[in-house]
Amino acid sequence: MRRQLRLGLAAFGALVALLGPLPLAFSALPDPAVRPGSALVVWAVLGVAAYPALVVIGRWYVVRAERNERDTADRLEEG
Repeated sequence: MRRQLRLGLAAFGALVALLGPLPLAFSALPDPAVRPGSALVVWAVLGVAAYPALVVIGRWYVVRAERNERDTADRLEEG
């Protein structure tokens, strides 16, 4: 259980570290009414850059969670 909790917290921490600063970065961009290209940057980051990060973190989490389950099942069979 502790390993799963640690894994979940690590995945959440990675998500926060990668995607958490985005609102601050977007607030530093110029107003879209003044410079319309800044809205394009926001949509490009959200639509293109965010999803691969989510997929990589999700895949890493699933692989590690399955490994934890397999290790736990092996320990129960041995004991």
